[in-house]
Amino acid sequence: MTSTGRHENWKPLRTWTRPITPTQRSCWPCDRDWEKNRKKLADCAPGFARGTTGGKDGEFYVVTNPIDNAADPKPGTLRHAVTQTGPLWITFKGSMTIKLEQELIVTSDKTIDARGANVEIYNGAGITVQFMMNIIIHGLQICHILPTKGGNIKDGGNHRGLRGASDGDGVILFGATNIWLDHLSLHHCADGLIDVIQ
Repeated sequence: MTSTGRHENWKPLRTWTRPITPTQRSCWPCDRDWEKNRKKLADCAPGFARGTTGGKDGEFYVVTNPIDNAADPKPGTLRHAVTQTGPLWITFKGSMTIKLEQELIVTSDKTIDARGANVEIYNGAGITVQFMMNIIIHGLQICHILPTKGGNIKDGGNHRGLRGASDGDGVILFGATNIWLDHLSLHHCADGLIDVIQ
């Protein structure tokens, strides 16, 4: 340790030296009218997420109801949206706090887009992506996630299944591919913030 409190092998982080591509420059953070073309976000995935389109090829689905029912989700809820078959671009009518009864199982070809609203997944279960692909999760606050005992959960289409206990991770990716987690705020999760299992 040096007198400044830094380890003697400490090196400053390198700055980004690559040029910004035209695609990156035209992406949503630089576009004042992003709300008019929300799906442009899918063209902005960098690095390993490149090519992930989420629900770009699907309809818009607006979440209007923060109430969660794990076994029988009602239309207008986040759980109802993420368990539909086919691609969907999911947005929120306004700011809301969602307390998940059980882990939220997200199916393939979905975008959860919380831009323009303050959306919290709070004081309940977290989000699970298991053996699914092509998902974008953007702009959520995921905090105070707790372990759950498991139970009957709708996990896609018309299927409901008995799930075991969850550990209290904010987000779990299990055997998932082409997943882009972007601009998430995670804290106070009982087990871990993001758990990735091959």
